[in-house]
Amino acid sequence: MKNSMSWLDIKVWLEEQRHLLEGAFIDNVFVLNNSIVLRLRRRDLHGHLWLIIEPGRRISITYAQIKPPDSHSSGKQQMWRRMVRDCVIQSVEQLDLERVVFFNLKCGNEIRRLVAELLPRGIACVLNEEGKIVLITESRSMKDRVLKPGVMYSPPPTRKPFIEMSVNELVQMLSTGKDLIRGLIKGWGLPPEVAEAVVRMCNVEKSVSPMNVDSNVVECLKSKALELVENVVKKPDPCIVYVEGSPQGFYPFTPLTHSGAEIRKFEKFNDAVDEYFRALLEHELVQQALREVEAEISKLQKSVEDIERRVSLAQRELEEVRRRLEVLETRYALLDELHRCVVYTVRGRGWDSVTSCINSVEVDIKVSGVEPSKGQYVVLIDGVELVLDVRRDLVEVYNDLRKRVSELESTVKRALEEKERLVNKINELRLRSEVTRKRIRYTLQSKPEWYERFHWTYTTTGFLVIAGRDASQNISLLKRYAEPSDIVMHADIQGASTVIIKTGGREVDEETLREAAVLAACYSKAWKAGYGAIDVFWVKREQVSFSAPSGEYLPKGSFMVYGKKNYIRGVRLELAIGVEKYGDRYRVIVGPETTVARKALAYMVLIPGDIDPSSIAKSFIEKLRESGLREVAELIDVNEVSVRIPGRSKIVKYLAKEGLAGKEDANG
Repeated sequence: MKNSMSWLDIKVWLEEQRHLLEGAFIDNVFVLNNSIVLRLRRRDLHGHLWLIIEPGRRISITYAQIKPPDSHSSGKQQMWRRMVRDCVIQSVEQLDLERVVFFNLKCGNEIRRLVAELLPRGIACVLNEEGKIVLITESRSMKDRVLKPGVMYSPPPTRKPFIEMSVNELVQMLSTGKDLIRGLIKGWGLPPEVAEAVVRMCNVEKSVSPMNVDSNVVECLKSKALELVENVVKKPDPCIVYVEGSPQGFYPFTPLTHSGAEIRKFEKFNDAVDEYFRALLEHELVQQALREVEAEISKLQKSVEDIERRVSLAQRELEEVRRRLEVLETRYALLDELHRCVVYTVRGRGWDSVTSCINSVEVDIKVSGVEPSKGQYVVLIDGVELVLDVRRDLVEVYNDLRKRVSELESTVKRALEEKERLVNKINELRLRSEVTRKRIRYTLQSKPEWYERFHWTYTTTGFLVIAGRDASQNISLLKRYAEPSDIVMHADIQGASTVIIKTGGREVDEETLREAAVLAACYSKAWKAGYGAIDVFWVKREQVSFSAPSGEYLPKGSFMVYGKKNYIRGVRLELAIGVEKYGDRYRVIVGPETTVARKALAYMVLIPGDIDPSSIAKSFIEKLRESGLREVAELIDVNEVSVRIPGRSKIVKYLAKEGLAGKEDANG
């Protein structure tokens, strides 16, 4: 099974992805175990790219919403953020035919270099302008180099590329392998799939000894290897090879395969790499997300095991005490006669004469031991040992046994109740773990549309409406996403989302304007102020400018509107938030009730109120579950609902469709 990228894989990947990497802005950095995940942003692309650097394995770009847990490995993560966040990737290069990639970064006024080693025991590190390591995933000390902060970075020892070797050198390097294939891999540095392919192209038996290979074969092998590499880099044919449904390798060309292997083709080599390692990424995300939960489950399980041990001991003692009590009850007359005799004998003749009392009763009873210092003797009767005391009568012994039975029964009951509570807690945590796993898997498979990072809706007439979630998004919408013919909306209040209607050059009717105005009104300070309605104005994008009039100052995040403003009066602050099925995933949608109701599996209608967004979101998820939409409730992230809520609110309606019972809720 293939575990890492080869130098050819890297060469093909860089050729394919370089245009996305160079010029990209590093928006954020996350640490997943030993992997570094860079969230990239480009001016010419909508949405984010996620660059995954996994030392010793791979580099790849994914478009899935990774959403790494931000609370774990915070110290290490913060150091990486200080070093590379807000940097621009100026260029990317590969070290010869080696598994080492350099990302050259411009970080403010400084130049840094991010190194990704994909060879075994590889690392990722950041170098300063002098080439010294300032940050590293893991320090290493090897016979040929030392990698740790403060020392000059030294790349792994490189071999002379096979393309630069003479025929004699190639023959000599082939002899480092036990057979021809191993010689090509070890001596020439060819990836195994390339070695297999060129041997077949030259019609040579792969098991032949390198010592028996003449110069003509060597020249053929070199020529075919160069030809294959050149063709693959120019025109890759990416695929993943599966055997019995299990992925065995990813390749930039179709390799020689075993019989029964299934080959799945991909348009991009990056897609093949991303798909191949998706399961590993899922495992790492789950591991980080559930680290505390798994630790809590382990702790609870130990407590349950301890309770089970204590219950077992208590139940064993309870059984013994109950048996003694039963014997005492059924043979009371006999035991009372014996006890009176023993008490009389001890007082008159001493402990040595106690056995004489046996003759005065039945033969199936026996004094099996005495402890004069404690005033006790042991009676064996019906297979049960009873400890009797000459200073106490049998009624007291009987009452002690009854009391002990009661104590043990109470102990067992309490312990079993505690065990049940702990088991229920464990089951709840395991359910939460399973939901988290399912949600992470679902999220990795989902590819959100570019506009979903904003507030957005589609009007009844099919126009896309997008609104900024903060000041930076407001400016970004106007500068990067709004076309001259698009419509810009804003609530007539200071502090509100900028709303864009993407017209595509079409005329916009009154209904569309009023539907879009709902977002402008609701995502404004009017909501937090508790307004019932507010005016909204709209203009064309070409009327908006970021330049203040001469002699005036324009605050950061503000813009000027020139020309006539068109007003929509009295837009009600009433927002519907729901969940729709979109392709093979669910997503949160917002807008006026008329647009949301047409698409949503379930939705709620909000007005300004006094319940915080987090509580409203949790209530909505719970209502989904109660309505029978359990899968939706498990897969939708409560935070995705919460961020769509404008502020403290009140639920005035909840409705689930598809035959499910609708619920009206005036209290939230």
